[in-house]
Amino acid sequence: MNLRKLVTLIVVEMALCLMLSLPAEAAATTKATTKATVSTQLQKNSVKIAKKAKKKAKKKYSETDLRYMTAIIYCEAQGESYQGKKAVGIVVMNRVRSDKFPNTVKKVIYQSGQFSPVRNGSLDKALNLYDKYNKKGKFKEPMKSCLKAAKEVLNGSTTIKVNGKKKEMKNYLFFSRYVPGAKFRLGAHQFK
Repeated sequence: MNLRKLVTLIVVEMALCLMLSLPAEAAATTKATTKATVSTQLQKNSVKIAKKAKKKAKKKYSETDLRYMTAIIYCEAQGESYQGKKAVGIVVMNRVRSDKFPNTVKKVIYQSGQFSPVRNGSLDKALNLYDKYNKKGKFKEPMKSCLKAAKEVLNGSTTIKVNGKKKEMKNYLFFSRYVPGAKFRLGAHQFK
């Protein structure tokens, strides 16, 4: 029930009490019940507004960043666990934040010689698939979990869970099947 309808209901109930000359006790009971209903409705509305505000505040990325991040995670880690997908995205974001690499998701991905999906055409296919799903408003697996991982890393997440424990990934700038001097392995990827 919206607030306008509720106020109208209160006014009607009070008018009825006056017209019918109900005893003071009945009028007081009606007034108390109505106040409680208004209070409950206001609380529900406040919770809804707070949730919407929190959801909007959480989003720290553009749709373009989300599109490219989802596509590169899909290309590089679609067969990996969710944590593996997220780890790949974290490396991309670590590069964006580093002064050793370009400062946007797209520029990091397209930096010469860095990501094989750019060279072999699979990134273009993944971008087209993303656009198809996005247009329909429904993503299918494995793109759906890549999208989820992309949103998390674009919102600033730098940790993954490995064997039930949090693993901080904010210092990793490279991943591949084989990385000389790798410090960490997850699924088919090594990270440095």
